[in-house]
Amino acid sequence: MVNKFANFVLGIDLGTSTTTVSIVRDGMPQIIPIKGEEDDKIMPSVVSFLNEGKNVIVGKKAKERRHLNPINTIYSIKRIIGRKYSHSDTRKFASKFPYKVVGGKNDSIEIEIFGKRITPQVISSLVLKKAKKAAQDYLGFEVTDAVITVPANYNEAQRRATQDAGKLAGLNVLRIINEPTAAALAYGFGNNLNEKIVVFDFGGGTFDVTILEVKDNFFEVLSTAGDSFLGGDDIDAALVQFMVVDIETTFDTELPVNNEMQTILLSEAERIKISLSTEEKIKVLIKGIVPMADGSRKDYERVIDRRLYHEIIDPIISQTFDICDKAMENAHLKPEDIDAVILVGGSTKIPYVQQKVARFFQQSPFYGIESVLVISMGASILGQTLVSDYSEASPVLLDVIPLSLGVGSVGDYIEILVDKNSPLPIERTNIFTNARDNQDAVRIEIYQGDGKKKSESHLMGELTLSNLRKALRGELKIEVKFEIDTNGVLNVSAVDQETGKIQKISLNILGLE
Repeated sequence: MVNKFANFVLGIDLGTSTTTVSIVRDGMPQIIPIKGEEDDKIMPSVVSFLNEGKNVIVGKKAKERRHLNPINTIYSIKRIIGRKYSHSDTRKFASKFPYKVVGGKNDSIEIEIFGKRITPQVISSLVLKKAKKAAQDYLGFEVTDAVITVPANYNEAQRRATQDAGKLAGLNVLRIINEPTAAALAYGFGNNLNEKIVVFDFGGGTFDVTILEVKDNFFEVLSTAGDSFLGGDDIDAALVQFMVVDIETTFDTELPVNNEMQTILLSEAERIKISLSTEEKIKVLIKGIVPMADGSRKDYERVIDRRLYHEIIDPIISQTFDICDKAMENAHLKPEDIDAVILVGGSTKIPYVQQKVARFFQQSPFYGIESVLVISMGASILGQTLVSDYSEASPVLLDVIPLSLGVGSVGDYIEILVDKNSPLPIERTNIFTNARDNQDAVRIEIYQGDGKKKSESHLMGELTLSNLRKALRGELKIEVKFEIDTNGVLNVSAVDQETGKIQKISLNILGLE
């Protein structure tokens, strides 16, 4: 007997702050309950290690241990997964975490827990395992197929790292989909829309804006832009910085911001942020946090109202609209051309963000679905179409590459092979040759980014063509094919044009082991 649920696909929003999982049942997306988590459906993306690392807690209970076990409780791992350890952004943000971020093989990132090193992929896999287990408990059988969402601005290494995390969790990752695109699917599925839509996705750790044209069930991405180091975490950090300066000024003392102190202040910052989304002002009281010269400790107490709060967070919010300007320009559109604006992500619950969005796009944003649930629901919709028979009602998704792809050229320049916002899937070919007689290998640097200079882009990795036949300088003609699939993941193949021999290729993606 064939199980009627055998074709279920999990749609997983592996977020910086929280994770949700959905399925499509009876033609409609449905959130999978995760018992014991926030509202029994929203799981904090937090992992806490206990007893020398022998025991692991995931989710809400792990988040509650951030102040009790800060050095062994891992959160916001999505901000550094798939990144290079040596990158300035990595070092900048890693220094803010109470847990220990260290360099690993191939300039990758590792987390040191009880003297042992584990990768961000392993941390993320533990979150995904719990999501998978929740689905199994709910359905009564195991589901391994999944579609996992990522920020639209994720590069090659970050997408591959997310795929690897899924594999480590025992999932068969059918597709990696951009978060704003998933949100648009959830809103437009079955509605026969014919509109231009903006998805304003402001989450815990990342910001993306995507502009789509929806014609019936065809979803065509026109442009996307974002910053994977801009989100609610930065609002929390700004509040912490304000409190530190305020304490030091008020009490004429220097506040030692160690791991314990940082965790306490971050927890209070999050409470302030959430409270001021529904209240006009909030009283802050942190007992015994201020060390005095005589060895005593005083309480920090003050009132923060929305006016002051808006002053603190405005520089962060303003950055999102600089990115919106770029996306609109790339799509050759103006605000008056947009038919609907969809808010996605926990940070869009902030009324000030909603007001600024309405002002920028000259219309009230759309709130049809809970902003922290919509992404996983859209992912489940896409997943269902991947395993179901073709139907006219099934959405057709035409996504784009978020960053330009090119190869290193002379000096600081890059030869662009694939322009940003090109439709996926896509392939390009380029001819490479030997620079000297009898050269047995050619090394090619691959870059991703928005600029045409190496200094403005991200060195994604190195491609090595090896075991080349002996030939005079410039005689070899190796055709290299770059294929970017619907996941936005790069695949490379190469052939000697004269002999037809397939060349051995080594694709080394920096930031991954």
